[in-house]
This record gives sequence, C-alpha cells and structure tokens, in this order.
Amino acid sequence: MTQLDIDIVFKRKQFKLDLQMSLAESGITALLGSSGSGKSTALRVIAGLEKPQQGTIQRGQRTWFDAIKKVFLPPQQRRIGMVFQDYALFEHLTVAANVGYGLAKEGRDFHVNYWLEHLHIAEFADRYPAQLSGGQRQRVALARALAPEPDLLLLDEPFSAVDVSLRQQLRYQLKDLVKDVNRPVLIVSHHLEDARYLADNVGIMVEGQLLQFGKTAEVFANPLCYTVAKILGWENFLPIVEIENTTVHGKWGSMTLEEEPSIDSAWLSIRPEHVRIATHGQSSIKASIQEITDMGVYRSVKCTLEDGTLIHMHRPWDEPLPIAGSEVNLYLPLLNMKVLPSYVQNMSQCHKKPNAAVTLPLSQIS
Repeated sequence: MTQLDIDIVFKRKQFKLDLQMSLAESGITALLGSSGSGKSTALRVIAGLEKPQQGTIQRGQRTWFDAIKKVFLPPQQRRIGMVFQDYALFEHLTVAANVGYGLAKEGRDFHVNYWLEHLHIAEFADRYPAQLSGGQRQRVALARALAPEPDLLLLDEPFSAVDVSLRQQLRYQLKDLVKDVNRPVLIVSHHLEDARYLADNVGIMVEGQLLQFGKTAEVFANPLCYTVAKILGWENFLPIVEIENTTVHGKWGSMTLEEEPSIDSAWLSIRPEHVRIATHGQSSIKASIQEITDMGVYRSVKCTLEDGTLIHMHRPWDEPLPIAGSEVNLYLPLLNMKVLPSYVQNMSQCHKKPNAAVTLPLSQIS
C-alpha cells in the first residue's frame, strides 16, 4: 500500500513544528489539539504552502520535499486538494466557476457537473458564495478541492462555520464521500466528535509536537499522558503524592493497584462514565455531591473529594441518586483506571511505542 510519509521540522519565530507520521492510501486521519498547537501549520507544510527546514515528505516513491536533496515541489505539483477554514471561495465567481477554477478546459464541464451533483449543490451552480449558507459554502469548497482528482485531501476545521444541527449532517456526507473517492484525507479539528465519528486514525498535537498517534478508538481509550488525556476530554485526575509498592497515595486518599506503577506516575485518571456510587463491600473514596445536571440520556454529577479534587460522574438518567450536598462513597474500577505520568525526557518517541509514556514539564500542563 502506498503511504504518505511525513518527517519534518518546520521553524518559525517562537514556534517549532516537529512532525512524524504516515497516512495510509485511504481513510481519514484527524489531528486534534488546541489553538496554536500546530495543526493548521502542519497542513500548510504538507500542502507546500510553507517550506520546512529539515526532513522529508514522500508519497510512495514520489518525493515532495527533501531538505538534504534540496527537493521542494510547489503545491500545484503535489496533487493536493485543500479546504481552508474560511473556505477561501472566490466571491466574484459563481459556484460552478469556483468548482471549475484551475481545471483544464477539456473535460472541465464534466468534472464540475459531476461534483455539483455528487455534493447536492447543482441547484446553486449560478449563485455566488455570498448567497449561500455556511453548509452550502463548505460543500462548494469540497467540490472545488475534489474536482482536480487530488491524491490527498486536506481539511482545516471544515465544520467550524456551521451550526450544531448541520455539523452532524455534514459529517455523514463527508464520511460517505471519503468512501467514494478512495483517497487519504487529513483533517484538523479541536472537536472531539469530529475525530470520533470520522477518523480511522488520530494524532494529538501539543506545541508543535505529535504526542500520540494511532487507531482512533485505541488513542481515546488509552491516552499516554496527562496532556493527551485532557485534550481527549478526560476530566478526572487524582494527583499522586507517594507510591508505596502497588499502593498510591494522595491527599484525596489511597488506592491499591493491580501492579506497581512506574516511578514517574503522577496521576490516576478515569472517565466519568466509569465512576459510580459504591455498593457494600466495594473499595471506595469519600466524596460530596456538589451538583447534578440533567444531560438527557444521562445525568452529570460533580463531586469533590476530601482534598477538594473534582470528580465527574455520568450515570443513566433513571438511576436513583442522592441529592446535592450528600456524602457518598465513589467506586473507581481499577479496570478503567489509567496511571499517567506528568513528563518524560523524550516526547517524540511516544507515538512510535504503544506502551511508552509521554509527559510535559509541569510548567506546560494546563
């Protein structure tokens, strides 16, 4: 299988992008991270809109960039389709003209009509971008990116300009579209739902570094460090003060694990859906219920431990719960508990070794 292999270092004043990853011949890869993490810069470097200082970018046997061999293909020679965050449509051109922009005259009408029909925007062919909704503009941008039949599709926050109700509809359309075009797609987003629903693989970026990369379900279920867990929406973190054989201690209490944790372990973490009120005989931690919020299919319960540490618990909407202000004992199943480090010396290795630990200096943790 032909892969897109990326191994580059891109430096800008006060910013460094250090990226190493491979994309398969088809399917969707998502890059997640907060604003300023380097996601959009990564797309621009891959597209040839920015030139790295070091490394290589290669698709199969074709080299797009090689710093040592002084190879740097411009964007038009990389056969890449890109949808920018603001869609970057030509406001003075009609929808049809936007989709056909840059295509050879021979076969242009066929390709334009095909993508207009395929993305259900044929009725808007003679309209201008200002006359379209956010979702319609997004589909026009997608059609324009796909019309030249690119080898790779790059999407920069493709759903940022649409409302919540339209967002899921556009996800459905994009997922079906990717199956049809059979091309690799790289999407950057800060919305977890985009990656969960769309992506086959996901990478987590922080301050220009790829901290974890792998199958989407595996990454979401097994973050390698505190920082990755926070980006992936994990809410519960119990700080570890002392490790004694298999028992970890904190101001919140103590917990005995199934095996001795590594010396750099700094946090116990568990997702809210796995926390529940202890029954007789289960090991537990004392807590106080602060607030209960009805979320529809479940209720979100905010609790505090004895040291003030917050613990969030998600329980079924019809499960009986004590009222806010009640003292409870919380059961945190060891099967669902993750022991996470705070920092290690070599962050760049974390996405290569599935069992490796990765962390950031405490000053960088937010």
